[in-house]
Amino acid sequence: MSNFDPNQPVQQVYVQFAPKPQSNGLAIASLILGIVGAALSLIPIAGIFLCWLPALLAIIFGFIGVGTANRAGGFRRTQAIAGIVCGFLPVPIILILLALVVPFSASSGS
Repeated sequence: MSNFDPNQPVQQVYVQFAPKPQSNGLAIASLILGIVGAALSLIPIAGIFLCWLPALLAIIFGFIGVGTANRAGGFRRTQAIAGIVCGFLPVPIILILLALVVPFSASSGS
């Protein structure tokens, strides 16, 4: 004894999926390039020449990523800000390394 009646209409179920969240690839790129730029700035001599391009791109992508995050409701805004900070990080590192290297090179040359 089943309650199934072949004369009854079949009820259809509609499934609605949640919308896919917007991506903010520039925020992720900014963070990665900022970390790479900061890591390259730690190389004693070559870091001065190697770190400026990833750091500059991290700053540019970070500011664009913050703007995109503001339009997307704050999605990955923190990563974009961290990318900006990491992009500016090589500047004091290079200045400190230059302050340490220049006096030693001047004293060893005479």
